[in-house]
Amino acid sequence: MKKNIGLYLAVGLVVLLAIIILIFGLFFLNDKDPREVFDTYYLRFPQVSTLTLDDPVKINGVKLGKVEDIYLSGHRVLVVVRIRNDVRIPVGSEIRVQNIGIMGERQIGIILCDSSENYSPNDTIDGQFDAGIAEALGLAGEIIDSTKTLITSVHQVMDSTIANPEFRTKFRTMMDKAENLEDRLAKMLKDTDPQIKSSLNNLNMATVKVNALLDTVKAPVSGLLADAGNLMQDAGGILVKLDSVTNRLTLLTSKLQSTDNTAGILLNDRTLHDDLVQTLHSADSLFQIILQDGLDINVDFF
Repeated sequence: MKKNIGLYLAVGLVVLLAIIILIFGLFFLNDKDPREVFDTYYLRFPQVSTLTLDDPVKINGVKLGKVEDIYLSGHRVLVVVRIRNDVRIPVGSEIRVQNIGIMGERQIGIILCDSSENYSPNDTIDGQFDAGIAEALGLAGEIIDSTKTLITSVHQVMDSTIANPEFRTKFRTMMDKAENLEDRLAKMLKDTDPQIKSSLNNLNMATVKVNALLDTVKAPVSGLLADAGNLMQDAGGILVKLDSVTNRLTLLTSKLQSTDNTAGILLNDRTLHDDLVQTLHSADSLFQIILQDGLDINVDFF
């Protein structure tokens, strides 16, 4: 009986030890501490690439959480993360899906800011995606495909130009014509160079003569301009006098047109004007008779 009791105790201790080792292994392998309490946050990204479950969440470079779940939400990707409850994420902090290895490993990096307002647990926060090795390799593949297409096009161009005998013949003919044109242009420049130099010399001489002529006429022109200025001043005085004469003539005309003076009465009385004209005609006729027949004066004495 004692032997059976010892066997039962040994089996019980082994089972208990196995349970302890199992529990310890679960916490150790999953990086879990039974004393730690975590809060859940929802991070929204345009894409996550090779990010997987249990990838680390590092805050300012310190691992303080991990990825719990990843799923598609509309046109964005929603990542569920668990972060220690003693850590607060200020509003405006920078959250990115980062590349951390040459094989495309990913993590979520959070850079805290200095805001006094913090996100609450279960809040949804927008983040950004950083391109890594996988995206670079994909882009390199696209570049290689584009390069292949470009090389094919270059080969086609080469085959239709330099590798084509007909093109080479036309190219040589074109080069010969270009050399001939260059020779003719050089000869033309050589022939016209003396004429150009002579024209430039004549132009320089003409410029010197024009400058001398300008220096000669500078003083007379200055005097003429000064006289013109004086004349303009005199013209101003004359205009003032003409204005005065015009005002006087206007006054005289107005007086002649009025009937409050002798000249005005004579000019405006038509009957008086006709009588004066008739009297002048009679006097003229009498004067003509006297000139022709003489003047007889009869004196009677009583």
